[in-house]
Amino acid sequence: MLKPEVFKAYDIRGVYGVDWDAAGAALVTRAFIEKFSIKQLVLGWDMRVSSPEMVGAIEVAAVAAGAHVVKVGQVTTPMLYFATAGYSGNGGGIMVTASHNTGEWNGMKLLLGDGMPVGETSGLPDVKSRALAGEFVDAAADGSAESRDVLADYLRKVLSMVSLSAGTPLSVVIDCGNGMAGASIRQLLERLPLITAHLMYETPDGTFPHHEANPLKESTLTDLKQEVVARGAACGIAFDGDGDRIGFVDERGALVSGDALTGLVGSELLQQRGGGKILYDLRSRRSVARAATAAGGTAELSRVGHAFIKKQMRESGALFAGELSGHFYFQDFYSVECADAMMVHVLKLLQSRQKPLSALVAEFLTDAHSGELNFTVIDRDAALARIEASFAPRAHSVSKLDGLLFDMGDWWFNVRPSNTEPLLRLNAEAATPVVLAAQVQEIKNVLGV
Repeated sequence: MLKPEVFKAYDIRGVYGVDWDAAGAALVTRAFIEKFSIKQLVLGWDMRVSSPEMVGAIEVAAVAAGAHVVKVGQVTTPMLYFATAGYSGNGGGIMVTASHNTGEWNGMKLLLGDGMPVGETSGLPDVKSRALAGEFVDAAADGSAESRDVLADYLRKVLSMVSLSAGTPLSVVIDCGNGMAGASIRQLLERLPLITAHLMYETPDGTFPHHEANPLKESTLTDLKQEVVARGAACGIAFDGDGDRIGFVDERGALVSGDALTGLVGSELLQQRGGGKILYDLRSRRSVARAATAAGGTAELSRVGHAFIKKQMRESGALFAGELSGHFYFQDFYSVECADAMMVHVLKLLQSRQKPLSALVAEFLTDAHSGELNFTVIDRDAALARIEASFAPRAHSVSKLDGLLFDMGDWWFNVRPSNTEPLLRLNAEAATPVVLAAQVQEIKNVLGV
């Protein structure tokens, strides 16, 4: 079973047994291998109940297609990125996961040998058409399979990028969300001197018995916030289901926004490297760009979405990139996400600067930001046309990088359509909450919502 709707912009995802099943995963595998002539495939998976059945079907399909399969077991998505870049011989990789979705879902992330994702602009529509057609010819000879443990090599890679020396002892709380981060977090902590961590929901469990593993959804952080305050910890850290997104709460239990973290770590990297470029998604506070300039570098806006950011990182030579969603990308890590490296960077800054996390990010939070507001709009094109007609004549500049982005001088806003729902998404920033509220209301009036 393989319904066309499981093919999303950046991956394949659906309710297992309803939208697709192991046979559908096998069809996707054959289509992926055929499309990109993959000879060596790295295969990893998360802790979901349906993952073993999917993995078995994927392995059989890949071997029948003549590929050599390197199985790296239950891993985080960054570990799969690392293994694909290191072990695929310019082949490809498949991560079986539905990321932060609830337990009944499962999915596949398709990667090329350099770690780049296969998405809607890089071959996924062709994979979809081939998979739905389901017409394949077996290879002249079967491929083969082996298993390999990637953890030690992966941790060496992370700690070659950023490591902690002797410094101020720190106590932190880490919520693994019963996701894949729990499978490797203790081994990473053993390599971080003077870090004492209280671990929550560490055991990987695909039923997610405590809460959805989604640090972007603040309601999932309630237990973490309470534990940080109760223990007097320096911060709290939360991972999503497949370990490629990370969220932080400060010592008071307050959520730290992704753009403040982008500015904090990005400006530090620019200072260390003596300049360079970072990327930040266009929903972010403009304090990120100001900090990058002060650090001797530059900051460049990016479209929302990991596939776009990874491509832009490679084209621009950016050192680092961050999204509000909690994805953080490092040039030293194949220009893809590495939540573990982000955790170590933040811990290092807490140790070296000897200030609370709330103080470290305060400079990035001086202006008022709307957060992402979603509006149901029947005719999105007409609504966007009204916005452009109303605001473009008054704007200092207008960009169509992703939807419409208006620089209004002392404030800015972006309106962009959702890829998956009949929604328009609004982000805006102004000097004060009063000014922001007035501007958001004007935008809503033009949208008719």
